[in-house]
Amino acid sequence: MSDPAHPLTLWLARGSMACYALAVLMAPSQQKSSARGFRNWRAVWSAACVLLVVHVLAAFHFEHGWSHSAAWNHTSEQTARVTGIVWGGGLYFNYAFLILWIVDVAVLWRSNPQTTSLLRRLTDLTCIFMVVNATVIFGPSGWIWPAIAFGLLLVLSDRKHRLRNREVPSND
Repeated sequence: MSDPAHPLTLWLARGSMACYALAVLMAPSQQKSSARGFRNWRAVWSAACVLLVVHVLAAFHFEHGWSHSAAWNHTSEQTARVTGIVWGGGLYFNYAFLILWIVDVAVLWRSNPQTTSLLRRLTDLTCIFMVVNATVIFGPSGWIWPAIAFGLLLVLSDRKHRLRNREVPSND
């Protein structure tokens, strides 16, 4: 097993996911959201994204010496340790997820929040996949079940949010 990650790298990832979970739990419903509630939610959602960006920067600084090749090698070693397959391509999924979330936040700050619902759903699904995958591949074995529970919490929260936002049929 490789050396543990720098504590700042770890805590930035944890902080990002804590803000993400909080944002999922406080997601405003379309019928009941106040402007203040929406702004608070948007701030937490954005903070989660910013913490993820800083986490990636910290990982490249502390773990990989600003080298994509070193990050690729680290990813392939960890993937091989768990799956037996030497492949570092998961690194590109990290890049794609980071870009997806940044775009989602940028669109959210520039437009009507309802216009980002498909983008947000894609961000949510990708985040759930990334959290579980990152925990299984890079995390200690004791974190696997909490990651699965976290993923289930996010799925259930998303389901509850979608049910809350359903259009109520009118009696016209």
